[in-house]
Amino acid sequence: MSNLKIRERLKEINKIKNSVLSDEKVQEETPLFPAGNLKCGISVIIPVHQGETFIEGLVDSLKKQTLETGLFEVVFVFNGDYEKSEAVLEKLQIPFNHKVLYSEQGVGIARNLGINNAQYSYITFLDVDDTLSEEYLKNSLSEAEPYTILLNQLHEIVETRDDHGNNVINKELLRLNQYPNSYFEVGKNLSLNGAKIVPTSFLLNTQFNEALNNGEDVVLYAALITEFKPIVKINQQSAVYYRYKGQGTLSRAKVSFQFNVLDRINVIDALQDLLKYEDDLDVRNLIIDRMRSQALFINKYLVLNMDDYGRVTDLIKYKQDEFYPYQQVNKDLAKTLYISYCFPPFVDTSGVVMAKRINQGKQPVDVVFNDMTDVRGMDPSLEVIANPYIDDKYMINTASSFSNAGYIQSFVDKVKKRVEMQKYDEIYSRALWPGSHMAAFEFKMDDSSLKWTAEFSDPILYDIKNEARKAGYFTVKEVKRLKKKVPKNFEEYINTNLFNMCEVLPFIFADEIVFTNINQQEVMLERFSDEFKNMVYKKSVISKHPSLDKYYYDIDKHYVSLNQNEFNIGYFGNFYETRSAIDIINIAKKIKEHNIKARLYIFTNDTSKVRSQVITQDVSEIVQVNTYLKYFEFLNASKEFDCLILSDANTKDYMKKNPYLASKYSDYVSSGTKIWSLYEDGSVLSEIVKNDGNNVFGSKLGNVEEIEKTLFELVKMNKKIEP
Repeated sequence: MSNLKIRERLKEINKIKNSVLSDEKVQEETPLFPAGNLKCGISVIIPVHQGETFIEGLVDSLKKQTLETGLFEVVFVFNGDYEKSEAVLEKLQIPFNHKVLYSEQGVGIARNLGINNAQYSYITFLDVDDTLSEEYLKNSLSEAEPYTILLNQLHEIVETRDDHGNNVINKELLRLNQYPNSYFEVGKNLSLNGAKIVPTSFLLNTQFNEALNNGEDVVLYAALITEFKPIVKINQQSAVYYRYKGQGTLSRAKVSFQFNVLDRINVIDALQDLLKYEDDLDVRNLIIDRMRSQALFINKYLVLNMDDYGRVTDLIKYKQDEFYPYQQVNKDLAKTLYISYCFPPFVDTSGVVMAKRINQGKQPVDVVFNDMTDVRGMDPSLEVIANPYIDDKYMINTASSFSNAGYIQSFVDKVKKRVEMQKYDEIYSRALWPGSHMAAFEFKMDDSSLKWTAEFSDPILYDIKNEARKAGYFTVKEVKRLKKKVPKNFEEYINTNLFNMCEVLPFIFADEIVFTNINQQEVMLERFSDEFKNMVYKKSVISKHPSLDKYYYDIDKHYVSLNQNEFNIGYFGNFYETRSAIDIINIAKKIKEHNIKARLYIFTNDTSKVRSQVITQDVSEIVQVNTYLKYFEFLNASKEFDCLILSDANTKDYMKKNPYLASKYSDYVSSGTKIWSLYEDGSVLSEIVKNDGNNVFGSKLGNVEEIEKTLFELVKMNKKIEP
């Protein structure tokens, strides 16, 4: 805190101290925190567990203290395996005031017992394998102040070598004023028990979390800062805490799953609990920084044990609390770069699918994407889908474009400058947005050893009406160079058209091609020669849109009011020329015609147009039109309906085969709700209806008789109403 803040805090403390009124008058100065009859001085609290090797040197250090013996006490708290330590201590002559206590095993339990039996106004903690400089207690007491945590110097002794304060903990103090400007500036010091003096009154009110095996000091000081907003002071006098880091000491724990992973997850959880209710920015910065520091312990384990990555992420992937330090967990682990022109937090179906791919893959990755502010809204909650697996996220600031060669090239150039490609073994790109594949292609050209996986969400060259998209991208000179890089039989497919090349280049140069359905693969390849097709077939896979675990369906609560005495039908999506609302309205007409206790809920972006259609068709009492829900609200709501409508795009007038399957199908499947498919003959959705008759029901697009039949079938299965 700044000096001004310190003075303000002191005034605040004095005001509180004098605000306890009796008969509207101040009777006497009352301590802010009741602490009993504490004497002025320092209580030194030392937990002892397997300390027989160190206890003699420890006592010798305390014998040399220059502070008058009447001004301090030493509290030994034996816990766990202490018998040998106890025997050594009993043989020693101890000239200073001390007491011996016994507790159950656990350093937090032992320290709390010591706190509750302290006689003096300040407490300092000392590990059994550490020592103090001769002036430590004297100079600490002379500098101690009420409502202040005093930070002393810390030297590390590695084997027998004194680093004289040349360590990250101590260096933090050397560059600061006596009163730091913020808690964050001394965050490392506020993460360990040693080398500080704390008012006993603080510790009597806020104690160690006894459930923690390690990191209990990190949580304690974060809790003290959160609770009391104390002043922090750096001791300008010589008071040195010697922390020993030789073999077998407490400060040299081996890397293990328990210590580095399980214990750190528990510490992060405890810090997260403090963060939830803390508004002070300075304190929040401290807590967030400490959470990130704890996550690096997990990262250290993973660096040495990558085979356990899935085991670790399974423990933390649902920790979707604010500022959970996933990035630190995944630090420098990523060997795959995902290139997704649109990606969360921007709201875009393709970006959400890419995030779900990462969620499904369960491997550490980096992601590069474009700043889509100019064309897409934002929903930060979408980031929880992929965050558990992401180290670095690179957002590229270029104007968003589906077809502008200049903007796309700018994206590619900035990606190449921003991303250090030498750290990756693989790249994964996904398009409908062409920028993703064009950037990946450039990287593949720079390093042919990179494995490139290219996924297509939809056909790119031809739109939904089977009309070719056209936009210039490569120059004639560049086309000539590219033709030299491809097999001679494939040169005919190389041209200046962005959308053609966004298919052709991945088909030729990618190591793996991902299609979301078999129809898509056939439609996209039908224009090529058999030789070209066979090349692509050999390296392509069909991978449907991934679904999320059921956990994600309860992240956010929906506020859709459904009548549980009615059959509730939900439709989530927008309408286009090839996907109209006619069939949805026909369902409503049949509900009205047969007087069925059912209601149809439509969630769409163009509510005014749909409401107009509903009114025109005289089904407004059956159909409720709502604005589109946020993604996790939609997932949550999808569980509550009796059935969900999924509609094919109507392509029969334009294409021989329907290459589309709405990604929403993957969301519906995990909801557990029955799906009503309005399908086109020969589409992937029609095949799903045939193969999954237990959960997916179907009606042919435009067939009113089938719509009526399916409606009766679904209603008949529902127990709460009669058809």
